[in-house]
Amino acid sequence: MEMSMLQQVVPRQENYTQSWAVALHNVESTISELSGIFTHLATMVAQQRELAIGIDDNMEESLANVEGAHNALLRNLNRISSNRWLIIKIFAILIFFLIVFIFFVA
Repeated sequence: MEMSMLQQVVPRQENYTQSWAVALHNVESTISELSGIFTHLATMVAQQRELAIGIDDNMEESLANVEGAHNALLRNLNRISSNRWLIIKIFAILIFFLIVFIFFVA
């Protein structure tokens, strides 16, 4: 009787060992797949980092361009304003001479 029990235990252990081997193989393949996924993810993150750095550089360049354009517009506004006052002064002097000419010469 002991022999028959021993014969029953041995196949169970073999089945347990085989199922354990299959489970370990499944875990190993899952870990390999996860490794591939994380490698791919790391590559994507590196590419996105380069893209973000490029965007940051473009933003800084755009900001510098906007500030330069703002300064140029302010210079033009000041130039136009000073030209207006010059034109107004010349016009006032011409009107003054016209009035003097009309009253004193005519």
